[in-house]
Amino acid sequence: MKVTVIAGGELTPELVDRWRRIQESTTELASPYFCPDFTQAVAAVRRDVFVGVMENSGVAVGFFPFQRGRMGVGKPVGGAVSDFHGVIALPEVSWDVPRLLRACGLATFEFTHLLECQQPFRPYHAAAAESHYMDLSEGFDGYAARLREVGSHLLKDVRAKRRKLQQLGELRVVPHTGDTGVLRALLAWKSSQYQRSGLVNVFSFDWAVALLERIHATQHEHFAGMLSALYVNDELVAAHMGMRSRRVWNWWFPRHDERFAKMSPGILLRVCAAESAEGLGIRRIDLGLGNESTYKPRLATGSIPLAEGRVELRSLATAARRLRRDAEAWVRRSPLLTIARVPGRLLTRMERRRRFR
Repeated sequence: MKVTVIAGGELTPELVDRWRRIQESTTELASPYFCPDFTQAVAAVRRDVFVGVMENSGVAVGFFPFQRGRMGVGKPVGGAVSDFHGVIALPEVSWDVPRLLRACGLATFEFTHLLECQQPFRPYHAAAAESHYMDLSEGFDGYAARLREVGSHLLKDVRAKRRKLQQLGELRVVPHTGDTGVLRALLAWKSSQYQRSGLVNVFSFDWAVALLERIHATQHEHFAGMLSALYVNDELVAAHMGMRSRRVWNWWFPRHDERFAKMSPGILLRVCAAESAEGLGIRRIDLGLGNESTYKPRLATGSIPLAEGRVELRSLATAARRLRRDAEAWVRRSPLLTIARVPGRLLTRMERRRRFR
Protein backbone atom coordinates (compact mmCIF):
# COMPACT_ATOMS: atom_id res chain seq x y z
CA MET A 1 0.00 0.00 0.00
CA LYS A 2 1.24 3.48 -0.88
CA VAL A 3 0.67 6.39 1.54
CA THR A 4 0.89 9.97 0.31
CA VAL A 5 0.76 12.80 2.85
CA ILE A 6 -0.95 16.06 1.94
CA ALA A 7 -1.94 19.13 3.94
CA GLY A 8 -5.51 19.03 5.20
CA GLY A 9 -6.39 22.09 3.17
CA GLU A 10 -5.17 20.51 -0.08
CA LEU A 11 -7.72 17.74 -0.44
CA THR A 12 -8.93 17.72 -4.03
CA PRO A 13 -12.65 17.44 -4.89
CA GLU A 14 -11.93 13.91 -6.15
CA LEU A 15 -10.35 12.86 -2.86
CA VAL A 16 -13.15 14.48 -0.84
CA ASP A 17 -15.72 12.59 -2.91
CA ARG A 18 -13.85 9.30 -2.42
CA TRP A 19 -13.50 9.96 1.33
CA ARG A 20 -17.20 10.73 1.62
CA ARG A 21 -18.19 7.56 -0.25
CA ILE A 22 -16.08 5.41 2.09
CA GLN A 23 -17.34 7.19 5.22
CA GLU A 24 -21.02 7.05 4.29
CA SER A 25 -20.86 3.37 3.31
CA THR A 26 -19.32 2.27 6.64
CA THR A 27 -21.65 2.20 9.65
CA GLU A 28 -18.85 2.60 12.20
CA LEU A 29 -17.79 5.87 10.54
CA ALA A 30 -21.19 7.58 10.66
CA SER A 31 -20.11 10.34 13.08
CA PRO A 32 -19.52 13.83 11.59
CA TYR A 33 -15.98 13.65 13.01
CA PHE A 34 -15.21 11.20 10.22
CA CYS A 35 -16.56 13.46 7.47
CA PRO A 36 -13.88 15.11 5.29
CA ASP A 37 -15.60 18.42 6.10
CA PHE A 38 -14.50 18.24 9.75
CA THR A 39 -10.85 17.73 8.81
CA GLN A 40 -11.11 20.56 6.28
CA ALA A 41 -12.66 22.86 8.90
CA VAL A 42 -9.86 22.19 11.39
CA ALA A 43 -7.24 22.59 8.63
CA ALA A 44 -8.68 26.02 7.85
CA VAL A 45 -7.90 27.26 11.40
CA ARG A 46 -4.70 25.31 12.13
CA ARG A 47 -1.48 24.77 10.17
CA ASP A 48 -0.59 21.34 11.55
CA VAL A 49 -3.37 19.26 9.93
CA PHE A 50 -2.38 16.58 7.43
CA VAL A 51 -3.95 13.55 5.77
CA GLY A 52 -2.27 10.28 4.92
CA VAL A 53 -3.96 9.09 1.71
CA MET A 54 -3.79 5.29 1.49
CA GLU A 55 -3.74 3.92 -2.06
CA ASN A 56 -3.87 0.53 -3.73
CA SER A 57 -3.09 0.44 -7.47
CA GLY A 58 -3.56 4.20 -7.70
CA VAL A 59 -6.99 4.16 -6.03
CA ALA A 60 -7.58 5.86 -2.66
CA VAL A 61 -8.83 3.20 -0.24
CA GLY A 62 -8.35 4.99 3.08
CA PHE A 63 -7.56 8.26 4.83
CA PHE A 64 -5.68 8.96 8.04
CA PRO A 65 -6.24 12.55 9.24
CA PHE A 66 -3.90 13.79 11.97
CA GLN A 67 -2.15 16.78 13.51
CA ARG A 68 1.64 16.72 13.51
CA GLY A 69 3.61 18.48 16.23
CA ARG A 70 7.27 18.83 17.06
CA MET A 71 9.53 15.76 17.04
CA GLY A 72 6.96 13.73 15.13
CA VAL A 73 4.27 13.75 17.82
CA GLY A 74 0.90 13.06 16.22
CA LYS A 75 -2.61 13.42 17.56
CA PRO A 76 -6.13 13.27 16.11
CA VAL A 77 -7.53 16.16 14.10
CA GLY A 78 -9.14 18.57 16.55
CA GLY A 79 -7.03 17.24 19.42
CA ALA A 80 -8.85 17.52 22.74
CA VAL A 81 -12.13 18.62 21.10
CA SER A 82 -12.36 15.41 19.06
CA ASP A 83 -14.88 12.91 20.45
CA PHE A 84 -14.18 10.26 17.78
CA HIS A 85 -11.13 9.44 15.70
CA GLY A 86 -9.52 6.73 13.64
CA VAL A 87 -8.68 5.69 10.10
CA ILE A 88 -11.36 6.19 7.44
CA ALA A 89 -11.18 3.04 5.33
CA LEU A 90 -13.40 0.27 4.05
CA PRO A 91 -13.55 -2.77 6.42
CA GLU A 92 -11.82 -5.06 3.92
CA VAL A 93 -8.78 -2.79 3.54
CA SER A 94 -5.70 -4.08 5.37
CA TRP A 95 -3.29 -1.59 6.95
CA ASP A 96 -0.44 -1.60 9.45
CA VAL A 97 -0.14 1.06 12.17
CA PRO A 98 3.69 1.40 12.37
CA ARG A 99 4.04 1.57 8.59
CA LEU A 100 1.24 4.11 8.38
CA LEU A 101 2.81 6.34 11.04
CA ARG A 102 6.28 6.15 9.47
CA ALA A 103 4.83 7.09 6.09
CA CYS A 104 3.18 10.10 7.76
CA GLY A 105 6.41 11.21 9.44
CA LEU A 106 5.18 10.40 12.94
CA ALA A 107 7.17 8.87 15.79
CA THR A 108 4.23 8.89 18.21
CA PHE A 109 0.45 8.93 17.91
CA GLU A 110 -1.66 9.63 21.00
CA PHE A 111 -5.38 8.84 20.98
CA THR A 112 -8.18 9.19 23.52
CA HIS A 113 -11.43 8.51 21.60
CA LEU A 114 -10.36 5.94 19.03
CA LEU A 115 -12.92 3.49 17.69
CA GLU A 116 -12.26 0.27 19.61
CA CYS A 117 -13.29 -1.79 16.58
CA GLN A 118 -10.25 -0.70 14.53
CA GLN A 119 -8.24 -3.88 14.89
CA PRO A 120 -4.75 -2.64 13.86
CA PHE A 121 -4.69 -0.30 16.88
CA ARG A 122 -5.62 -3.03 19.40
CA PRO A 123 -2.03 -3.71 20.62
CA TYR A 124 -1.74 -0.04 21.61
CA HIS A 125 -4.89 0.25 23.74
CA ALA A 126 -4.22 1.34 27.33
CA ALA A 127 -7.76 2.05 28.55
CA ALA A 128 -11.34 1.58 27.41
CA ALA A 129 -14.42 3.80 27.59
CA GLU A 130 -17.99 4.03 26.29
CA SER A 131 -19.41 6.89 24.24
CA HIS A 132 -23.15 7.15 24.91
CA TYR A 133 -25.81 7.79 22.30
CA MET A 134 -29.56 8.16 21.87
CA ASP A 135 -30.83 5.57 19.36
CA LEU A 136 -33.47 7.26 17.20
CA SER A 137 -33.51 4.69 14.40
CA GLU A 138 -37.17 3.97 15.24
CA GLY A 139 -38.07 7.61 15.83
CA PHE A 140 -38.60 9.37 19.14
CA ASP A 141 -41.44 7.03 20.13
CA GLY A 142 -39.13 4.04 19.75
CA TYR A 143 -36.47 5.79 21.81
CA ALA A 144 -39.00 6.61 24.55
CA ALA A 145 -40.21 3.00 24.58
CA ARG A 146 -36.67 1.72 25.17
CA LEU A 147 -36.23 4.09 28.12
CA ARG A 148 -39.46 2.82 29.64
CA GLU A 149 -38.34 -0.79 29.16
CA VAL A 150 -35.37 -0.21 31.48
CA GLY A 151 -37.53 1.52 34.07
CA SER A 152 -36.35 5.07 33.34
CA HIS A 153 -38.47 7.99 34.55
CA LEU A 154 -36.33 10.53 32.71
CA LEU A 155 -38.93 11.65 30.19
CA LYS A 156 -41.55 12.01 32.94
CA ASP A 157 -39.12 14.24 34.86
CA VAL A 158 -38.37 16.26 31.73
CA ARG A 159 -42.09 16.84 31.11
CA ALA A 160 -42.41 18.19 34.66
CA LYS A 161 -39.46 20.57 34.08
CA ARG A 162 -41.03 21.66 30.79
CA ARG A 163 -44.26 22.59 32.55
CA LYS A 164 -42.34 24.70 35.09
CA LEU A 165 -40.59 26.60 32.32
CA GLN A 166 -43.89 27.10 30.51
CA GLN A 167 -45.22 28.85 33.59
CA LEU A 168 -42.69 31.60 32.84
CA GLY A 169 -43.83 32.08 29.26
CA GLU A 170 -44.05 30.54 25.81
CA LEU A 171 -41.49 27.78 25.27
CA ARG A 172 -39.80 27.70 21.87
CA VAL A 173 -37.14 25.33 20.55
CA VAL A 174 -35.07 25.95 17.41
CA PRO A 175 -33.12 22.85 16.24
CA HIS A 176 -30.73 25.06 14.27
CA THR A 177 -30.36 28.82 14.13
CA GLY A 178 -28.01 30.90 12.04
CA ASP A 179 -28.03 33.63 14.70
CA THR A 180 -24.40 34.30 15.61
CA GLY A 181 -25.59 36.15 18.73
CA VAL A 182 -26.74 32.79 20.14
CA LEU A 183 -23.29 31.35 19.46
CA ARG A 184 -21.61 34.27 21.25
CA ALA A 185 -23.90 33.84 24.27
CA LEU A 186 -23.14 30.11 24.38
CA LEU A 187 -19.37 30.68 24.24
CA ALA A 188 -19.63 33.18 27.12
CA TRP A 189 -21.64 30.70 29.23
CA LYS A 190 -19.19 27.87 28.51
CA SER A 191 -16.15 30.05 29.28
CA SER A 192 -17.66 30.98 32.66
CA GLN A 193 -18.36 27.32 33.38
CA TYR A 194 -14.77 26.30 32.57
CA GLN A 195 -13.36 29.06 34.78
CA ARG A 196 -15.60 28.19 37.75
CA SER A 197 -14.74 24.50 37.51
CA GLY A 198 -10.99 25.06 37.13
CA LEU A 199 -10.95 23.38 33.71
CA VAL A 200 -9.05 24.64 30.69
CA ASN A 201 -11.17 27.22 28.88
CA VAL A 202 -11.35 25.77 25.37
CA PHE A 203 -12.43 29.12 24.01
CA SER A 204 -9.35 30.95 25.25
CA PHE A 205 -7.73 29.46 22.13
CA ASP A 206 -8.52 31.46 18.99
CA TRP A 207 -8.47 28.39 16.74
CA ALA A 208 -11.23 26.69 18.77
CA VAL A 209 -13.55 29.71 18.46
CA ALA A 210 -12.76 30.02 14.75
CA LEU A 211 -13.50 26.30 14.29
CA LEU A 212 -16.97 26.58 15.81
CA GLU A 213 -17.73 29.69 13.78
CA ARG A 214 -16.68 27.92 10.58
CA ILE A 215 -18.69 24.78 11.33
CA HIS A 216 -21.71 26.89 12.32
CA ALA A 217 -21.56 28.58 8.91
CA THR A 218 -21.30 25.23 7.06
CA GLN A 219 -24.65 23.91 5.88
CA HIS A 220 -24.60 20.92 3.52
CA GLU A 221 -26.78 17.82 3.41
CA HIS A 222 -23.79 15.60 4.26
CA PHE A 223 -22.30 17.83 6.97
CA ALA A 224 -23.61 20.86 8.87
CA GLY A 225 -23.20 22.86 12.03
CA MET A 226 -26.11 22.57 14.46
CA LEU A 227 -26.67 25.53 16.80
CA SER A 228 -29.78 24.72 18.84
CA ALA A 229 -31.60 27.17 21.08
CA LEU A 230 -34.28 27.02 23.79
CA TYR A 231 -36.26 30.20 24.50
CA VAL A 232 -38.84 31.26 27.06
CA ASN A 233 -40.74 33.99 25.24
CA ASP A 234 -37.80 35.69 23.47
CA GLU A 235 -35.23 35.05 26.18
CA LEU A 236 -32.46 32.55 25.45
CA VAL A 237 -32.42 29.91 28.20
CA ALA A 238 -30.15 27.18 26.79
CA ALA A 239 -28.08 26.57 23.68
CA HIS A 240 -25.91 23.92 22.12
CA MET A 241 -23.33 23.98 19.34
CA GLY A 242 -22.74 20.69 17.59
CA MET A 243 -22.56 19.22 14.12
CA ARG A 244 -24.21 16.52 12.05
CA SER A 245 -23.50 14.10 9.24
CA ARG A 246 -26.34 12.70 7.16
CA ARG A 247 -27.62 10.48 9.96
CA VAL A 248 -25.72 11.35 13.17
CA TRP A 249 -25.99 14.48 15.30
CA ASN A 250 -23.00 15.02 17.62
CA TRP A 251 -23.84 16.77 20.92
CA TRP A 252 -20.75 18.88 21.56
CA PHE A 253 -20.87 22.17 23.51
CA PRO A 254 -24.11 22.67 25.51
CA ARG A 255 -24.79 25.27 28.21
CA HIS A 256 -27.66 27.16 29.81
CA ASP A 257 -28.37 30.41 31.61
CA GLU A 258 -27.52 29.76 35.27
CA ARG A 259 -30.68 31.54 36.41
CA PHE A 260 -32.74 28.63 35.04
CA ALA A 261 -30.44 25.83 36.22
CA LYS A 262 -32.98 24.25 38.62
CA MET A 263 -35.29 23.57 35.69
CA SER A 264 -32.66 21.54 33.81
CA PRO A 265 -33.00 23.44 30.51
CA GLY A 266 -29.97 21.64 29.09
CA ILE A 267 -31.56 18.19 29.38
CA LEU A 268 -34.85 19.59 28.10
CA LEU A 269 -33.05 20.93 25.02
CA ARG A 270 -31.53 17.49 24.38
CA VAL A 271 -34.92 15.79 24.58
CA CYS A 272 -36.47 18.43 22.31
CA ALA A 273 -33.63 17.83 19.84
CA ALA A 274 -34.42 14.12 19.88
CA GLU A 275 -38.08 14.91 19.20
CA SER A 276 -37.09 16.89 16.10
CA ALA A 277 -34.47 14.40 14.88
CA GLU A 278 -36.69 12.25 12.67
CA GLY A 279 -37.75 15.24 10.60
CA LEU A 280 -34.09 16.08 10.04
CA GLY A 281 -33.17 12.55 8.96
CA ILE A 282 -31.18 11.96 12.15
CA ARG A 283 -31.05 8.39 13.46
CA ARG A 284 -28.59 8.83 16.33
CA ILE A 285 -27.51 11.58 18.71
CA ASP A 286 -24.01 11.06 20.10
CA LEU A 287 -23.61 12.33 23.67
CA GLY A 288 -19.94 11.44 24.27
CA LEU A 289 -18.18 10.01 27.31
CA GLY A 290 -19.75 10.34 30.75
CA ASN A 291 -20.00 8.40 34.01
CA GLU A 292 -23.02 7.75 36.19
CA SER A 293 -22.74 11.19 37.81
CA THR A 294 -23.61 12.86 34.50
CA TYR A 295 -26.86 13.06 32.52
CA LYS A 296 -25.46 11.04 29.59
CA PRO A 297 -26.10 7.46 30.80
CA ARG A 298 -29.63 8.53 31.81
CA LEU A 299 -30.38 9.72 28.28
CA ALA A 300 -28.53 6.97 26.45
CA THR A 301 -30.01 3.84 24.91
CA GLY A 302 -26.73 2.62 23.44
CA SER A 303 -22.97 3.08 23.54
CA ILE A 304 -19.92 2.84 21.29
CA PRO A 305 -16.69 1.27 22.65
CA LEU A 306 -13.69 3.59 22.46
CA ALA A 307 -10.02 3.22 23.37
CA GLU A 308 -7.26 5.42 24.75
CA GLY A 309 -3.60 4.77 24.18
CA ARG A 310 -0.36 5.66 22.48
CA VAL A 311 1.69 4.29 19.60
CA GLU A 312 5.42 4.90 19.98
CA LEU A 313 7.90 3.96 17.29
CA ARG A 314 11.60 3.63 18.10
CA SER A 315 13.27 7.06 17.97
CA LEU A 316 15.35 9.39 20.12
CA ALA A 317 12.30 11.60 20.66
CA THR A 318 10.13 8.77 21.97
CA ALA A 319 12.98 7.55 24.20
CA ALA A 320 13.27 11.03 25.74
CA ARG A 321 9.52 11.21 26.36
CA ARG A 322 9.57 7.77 27.97
CA LEU A 323 12.38 8.83 30.32
CA ARG A 324 10.39 11.91 31.33
CA ARG A 325 7.28 9.83 32.09
CA ASP A 326 9.35 7.36 34.13
CA ALA A 327 10.85 10.23 36.14
CA GLU A 328 7.41 11.70 36.84
CA ALA A 329 6.14 8.29 37.97
CA TRP A 330 9.16 7.88 40.30
CA VAL A 331 8.47 11.29 41.91
CA ARG A 332 4.83 10.33 42.51
CA ARG A 333 5.96 7.20 44.37
CA SER A 334 8.77 8.85 46.34
CA PRO A 335 9.01 11.04 49.50
CA LEU A 336 9.63 13.96 47.12
CA LEU A 337 5.94 13.96 46.24
CA THR A 338 5.08 16.48 48.99
CA ILE A 339 7.80 18.83 47.81
CA ALA A 340 6.82 18.40 44.17
CA ARG A 341 3.07 18.75 44.72
CA VAL A 342 2.77 22.51 44.05
CA PRO A 343 4.98 22.63 40.93
CA GLY A 344 3.36 19.33 39.94
CA ARG A 345 -0.07 20.91 39.95
CA LEU A 346 1.30 23.73 37.82
CA LEU A 347 2.76 21.22 35.38
CA THR A 348 -0.57 19.39 35.28
CA ARG A 349 -2.39 22.59 34.33
CA MET A 350 0.24 23.28 31.67
CA GLU A 351 -0.15 19.75 30.33
CA ARG A 352 -3.93 20.16 30.11
CA ARG A 353 -3.51 23.38 28.15
CA ARG A 354 -0.98 21.68 25.88
CA ARG A 355 -3.68 19.28 24.74
CA PHE A 356 -5.54 22.20 23.17
CA ARG A 357 -2.57 23.85 21.46
